[in-house]
Amino acid sequence: MATRNPGRTAFPRRAVLKLAAGGGIAGALVLPRRATAADVTLDIWTGYPELVPYYQSVAADYAKTNPGTKFTFFSTSLREAEQKLSAAVPTGTGPDIYDIGTNISVNFIDNGLIDPNPPEIDGYLKGGGWNRFVVDFCTIGGKTYGLPLLEGSKASMFYNKAYFHEAGIADPPATMADLVAAAQKLVKFDASGKMTRSGISLRLSGQGSGVGEKFRYVLEAAGGSVIARTPSGKYHNNYDNDAGRSALQFYVDAVQKYKIDDPKVQHDAAAFAAGATAILWREAWVIGEIQEKNPKLEYGVVPIPKWNATSPYKMLLQPWNIYVNGKSSKKDAAWGFLKFLTNQENSLRLTSMTGWVSERQDVNWKPLLDKTPQFEVFVTPPKDMDYYVEPILTAWDEIESKLADRLVAAYPDPSLNGNPAKVAASVKQMAAETDSLLKEAGFYGTT
Repeated sequence: MATRNPGRTAFPRRAVLKLAAGGGIAGALVLPRRATAADVTLDIWTGYPELVPYYQSVAADYAKTNPGTKFTFFSTSLREAEQKLSAAVPTGTGPDIYDIGTNISVNFIDNGLIDPNPPEIDGYLKGGGWNRFVVDFCTIGGKTYGLPLLEGSKASMFYNKAYFHEAGIADPPATMADLVAAAQKLVKFDASGKMTRSGISLRLSGQGSGVGEKFRYVLEAAGGSVIARTPSGKYHNNYDNDAGRSALQFYVDAVQKYKIDDPKVQHDAAAFAAGATAILWREAWVIGEIQEKNPKLEYGVVPIPKWNATSPYKMLLQPWNIYVNGKSSKKDAAWGFLKFLTNQENSLRLTSMTGWVSERQDVNWKPLLDKTPQFEVFVTPPKDMDYYVEPILTAWDEIESKLADRLVAAYPDPSLNGNPAKVAASVKQMAAETDSLLKEAGFYGTT
């Protein structure tokens, strides 16, 4: 999450919470003062234009106590940013600082283009501001790389309170079985039998690995995972089992047996904001989408349901890091700014301005929650939450993308409806391909 799969999008464009300006290419922030020998200009690149106003705001404050530091900013689409970084960083022509996903950074690290964190930054990262899952995610071969900037997932369950009240459902479902039962009461059809409102908007299609990522919400809840790591450090599939079969059956039943979702209806955040679905599993950025498109919508956000009453809640973490270019000649200045950028105050500013949730666990979120209480499950999840992350493997992106291709075909496949044996056979084929990709990359092992 080696070569990047061209179908991969790390995660979709997030809506902005009104404070962020538009996208495109952002120019320099020049803070006028008389030049000195200590002057330095830090170049920052991002694939998320909505982060630029945040960067500019923090940079302006940083310059008040570091008047010799100036900044330039470049922003474009995520795909283009990845391409530009992949071309520029190896040649030493890239920026001093950039934020990017592990699908790119793991290759830079493998090729010595990102240095291990210096001792001061390593201590800062491990000093309690971030939980151990996030610190572990930043650790490769016993060394840490980069600083966590924001969370790309922590997906939770959005639900339409008015629809729940209308259907006589008192509380949001806490288990997957309760979810299916609720969604059957919430779905709507017209006189011809056409679905006019889905009970839940699942990820049934779309670009690349996003489908596989959303499948993991159910797979992990059921007790499985796409791959598992052995004590020897190798990997193998971990879903050719009851958990994998149950997860695929859940999706097939949702589409074909219970008819609580349909590939033909409107999906995702736009559907939830428009009232075209009653339930959505998604990340915090949807709050911004709702504020922009339907600010009067009455909704709540809770954890994605457990598999059953005795199972734990599960939540995917996708730390999105910010790095200092290993070829930068201004590393000390860059790290100084990144410590300031990721402190408690600026972590609150990040979420308040952009809707992206900071990874820090020691932020006072009260000002944010007083204004928008729906952020609570994202910034302060239940203490007994079980977390899981994406494996940092060069083969992961292709594994998840190939799985996604098969899932998109399986969900509406009528031969799987009411046919557990065919579901099991489909899972076995998917898992065999996962293992084959691990073998090709030299990562496969079972002991």
